[in-house]
Amino acid sequence: MKTRAMAALLGLLLAAGFACGRTAETNPAPTSNEAAPADVRVVPVHTHRVVSGRVPARISASGSVRARRVTAIGAEVPGRLVEVFVEVGDEVEEGAPLFRIDAVPYELALAEARAGLALARAEKDNALQEASRVGKLVEQDAVSEQRNDRLRTQAAVARARVAQMEARVARAERDLARTTVAAPYPGSVVERLAHEGAMSGPEPIVVVQESGALEAVLDIPEAALVAVRAGDRVALFAEGRAAPLETRVSRVSDRIDADTRTYEIRCPIETTGGALKAGSYVRAEVHTEAGEPRAVIHRSALVARDGRTFVFRVIEGRVEQVPVRVGVVGTERAEILLGVAAGDEIVLGESASRIADGDRVKATPRVETAAAERAP
Repeated sequence: MKTRAMAALLGLLLAAGFACGRTAETNPAPTSNEAAPADVRVVPVHTHRVVSGRVPARISASGSVRARRVTAIGAEVPGRLVEVFVEVGDEVEEGAPLFRIDAVPYELALAEARAGLALARAEKDNALQEASRVGKLVEQDAVSEQRNDRLRTQAAVARARVAQMEARVARAERDLARTTVAAPYPGSVVERLAHEGAMSGPEPIVVVQESGALEAVLDIPEAALVAVRAGDRVALFAEGRAAPLETRVSRVSDRIDADTRTYEIRCPIETTGGALKAGSYVRAEVHTEAGEPRAVIHRSALVARDGRTFVFRVIEGRVEQVPVRVGVVGTERAEILLGVAAGDEIVLGESASRIADGDRVKATPRVETAAAERAP
């Protein structure tokens, strides 16, 4: 009996040991050499530091070539046009005659004015002599003061009449001289609007444009991120010219056209040997930059997703997605108006498209500077 009980107890102990062995095989205890249950992803990235600077902008524009001065010239005095000395295309020097109005009426008016002046001078001399003679008689009480005053007044009137006739002669001489109209500056005749026999009036007779003084007049969109300023570099592209013309902005209009929403700039054009003429169409690239230094980054750091633009900023081994407001974008650099500041470390290039907010990263600074681009 006792032997049977011992056998049964031994069987139970063996069964329990077998069960414990299977449990240990199913759930082995972790060892100190094994990793944590979930691995942490660490992404290698290239980074650089945000700097403060300026980014040049390239603004596309179009316009036309104009002469700096174009003058529609008419007769300065009325009369019949008797001779036009120039034709379209003629080059003229400053002071060269352009056309002539019939001078006969003005010659007669001058002769009449000169005769009137001679008469006035004679009357003045006579009045002065009479006043002088009577003045001596007044001292001798031989003539009344009343007569003396009258003669002195007549002498003053005679002097005024002489001055009046001198002015009339001067005006007649000027009118006669104006019957021949001369070029106001060196230029070329671009229009002839009247012929001999026409009566001169307010309408112009010829149009002269200044020689060797062309300028490009360009329209800049109001929406351009950077305002164009005098001195900015401009490349002009014109038909028939393989290379662009280099110039700079000389003047900027303060008025925006309400219809086109553009403002006008002007750029001088050096002599081109006739390759460009007034009225030619030109395209232009205006190179300018913002006035105040701002945060500047490499363009490859910008990421656009779901209609938003942001960068990844590295803070203590993790990246933070930061929305940014972008200003001027150059060929390699971009101006940041809001979001990051100089000194921030941000992710560059393809790495920025492979990471997400909060990822752990291993940053490798790129050996370069994010200094602002400079226009040549």
